[in-house]
Amino acid sequence: MSAAKIFSYISVLCIFVIDVSANEFADIDSVTIIGSKNDLKDIAGSGAFISNESLEQAMDTDVAKILSAVPGMYMRTEEGYGLRPNISIRGTAIERSGKVTIMEDGILVAPSPYTSSAAYYFPTMGRIHAVEVLKGPAAVSQGPQTIGGAINLLSTPIPKITSFTLNQEFGENGMLRTHAYYGGISGNFGGLIEIHDHASDGFDSIANVGGDTGFDKSDVVIKARYATDNHSLMLKMVDLDETSKQSYVGLTQESFRENPRMRYGATAYDKMMNDGEQASLTYAGNFDPFNIVVTAWRNDYHRDWFKVSDFNNDSEHGERDDINELISDANNGSANAQAILDGEMPVEIEYKHNNRFYTNEGYQFTLSTQLGIHSLTFGYRDMEDSESRVQAYEYADQAADGSLSALYGYVGLSGSDNRLRESSATSYYLQDTIDFGKLDVTVGFRSEDYDQRHRRWGEPAGPNLTPVRITSVRDTFATNDHTTSSFGATYELNKNVVLVAGFHEGMTPMFGAEPEKADNIELGVRYVNGATNLEAFYFSSEYSNLSAECTLVSGAACDADESAIFSGGAADVDGLELSASWIIDRDGITYPIALTFTSTNSEFQNSSDSDYFGTVAAGDELPYIPDTSMTLVAGFVADNGLSGNVRIIDVGSSCSLAACGAYNVIEPHTIIDLNLRKKVSDSLDVFMIVENITDDENIISRAPSEGARSQKPRTMKVGLSYQF
Repeated sequence: MSAAKIFSYISVLCIFVIDVSANEFADIDSVTIIGSKNDLKDIAGSGAFISNESLEQAMDTDVAKILSAVPGMYMRTEEGYGLRPNISIRGTAIERSGKVTIMEDGILVAPSPYTSSAAYYFPTMGRIHAVEVLKGPAAVSQGPQTIGGAINLLSTPIPKITSFTLNQEFGENGMLRTHAYYGGISGNFGGLIEIHDHASDGFDSIANVGGDTGFDKSDVVIKARYATDNHSLMLKMVDLDETSKQSYVGLTQESFRENPRMRYGATAYDKMMNDGEQASLTYAGNFDPFNIVVTAWRNDYHRDWFKVSDFNNDSEHGERDDINELISDANNGSANAQAILDGEMPVEIEYKHNNRFYTNEGYQFTLSTQLGIHSLTFGYRDMEDSESRVQAYEYADQAADGSLSALYGYVGLSGSDNRLRESSATSYYLQDTIDFGKLDVTVGFRSEDYDQRHRRWGEPAGPNLTPVRITSVRDTFATNDHTTSSFGATYELNKNVVLVAGFHEGMTPMFGAEPEKADNIELGVRYVNGATNLEAFYFSSEYSNLSAECTLVSGAACDADESAIFSGGAADVDGLELSASWIIDRDGITYPIALTFTSTNSEFQNSSDSDYFGTVAAGDELPYIPDTSMTLVAGFVADNGLSGNVRIIDVGSSCSLAACGAYNVIEPHTIIDLNLRKKVSDSLDVFMIVENITDDENIISRAPSEGARSQKPRTMKVGLSYQF
């Protein structure tokens, strides 16, 4: 981020932040889907609210660890830092979080939610203020992905008084994180400028050639707001930039045994380059008895993941050349395949610019009112999104000693799956909560109508990797009109116990294909007594057509037709979610304890054979859905300002493919983190965090499907939080 750009942002902010007055100010910084932790008891479905206090205590930047506090969530890490998480809710397909509705301040933030929801972008968690999760029938109000649920990330609100906050961290492997924001309110005006910069040299080594495996990621957020007693107008802008020297290539079993935190020399040129701009304008008004919130937004996002694709060795060594196939061959005993990966054989390496441009823009509004015993909400969204692929290849030579030549031979773009995909979508929902006293009944209806166009290019483009308009080889159009309904009920058994039941039809839009559909039910109970909370839910999802989109990272045998849609047929997922929290007071020290547990059964209901799912037999389990997961957080808060906690995350076994071979197994693993915080003064805290304190080297994912990856090693970081 240039100094000139930051200075211009500060100049804009100074227009809005002057001396603070005590005027009341409408708070629409973050459009919520729950509201607050206290509102959870009224939801006709299951949900969770992770407060800013909880986020500040743990100082997490990895959303997988943050969401481990919510039952029914499954996560797969990519690189150990949470830059590109893979999230599943109640058994939805985990890859790239493409089957989960992800929002920031109520706005869809997947770069192309209808066209390409699995686009490898996730908001920077280090700057997020709070997190909301909706599951069950309540999630039908969000969409478009409504089978599992929705995640809404709440950004930093404008401070009620002029203030400056700084969180500064230093850690091993050259880690440096700076999170700072300044803002406040003057009369009817308010403003905020926020900067988040996070960098590391990485913890993996690169065999033979060495090099950096870290990242540098920065966000700048600007908010400006004008509000009266009944009306508020908020402008929010986000500028983001990332360079990550990361690779999607895992290790063979032999390589993992020798050094689980090593990368092959061939991946030394792998690099993810992201940049984007987001802007939204939100109006909220109170027209008694109606409340309305209207938002218009535009998100532009570009990413180029330059990464090893093939080893051009067929004729010389007789091995398959695709990186996925090479890892599989090595696992199955091919000495030549292992030698090529180890850099012991000369070979030409092909690298691909997985270069994509995304747009996402539209407007939405919600209208809510109370009419007698009815609480009515109507929501409408009109939007367009797109994905443009402009991809090219480069090459390098690997010598017999594992060294690499400089990159050469930039190759034009024909034949590299270049295309433009576009979607135009309108959706609306109507939700009515009827108050019968102890019994509340919520009924909902959602409609999705989207048109999609797919154009593949027939001529090469230039080497500048910019969007181009090229004569189309093939145009494909698709139209989908899909409706879903939901029903939920809560019954207040007594002042402490609420019973919950619900049913909803869920769907996930698939580009150019029928949407994935599932019928979902849940039955639960909530118990609240002071600081003691207990919640238990049974859930079930019956898929009529489990669907998946082919990607290079999936490791499936469909790379020749990347983004093709494949069906796994019928599948069932069911399980039990438990969460509990309580506080113990002893001799001036409080001990907060929180526990979440999920037990899951998943299986395909029929046999099938496809390039994506492979050969599936009825009864096979769904990939990456562990049988159990548990998180325990136990902490203390002392009167002298010292606090801390230990977090234990325990994940059961799973497989990377349905037809689970020996090299697809992900064994059970445990992650233990520790943090301590000391309040030095009213304005200054210092803290220390140790991740993976046992320094375990377990396999926590396989990507591609047989490539083993280890969890982040034991890592210490220290920091301070300062506010004035």
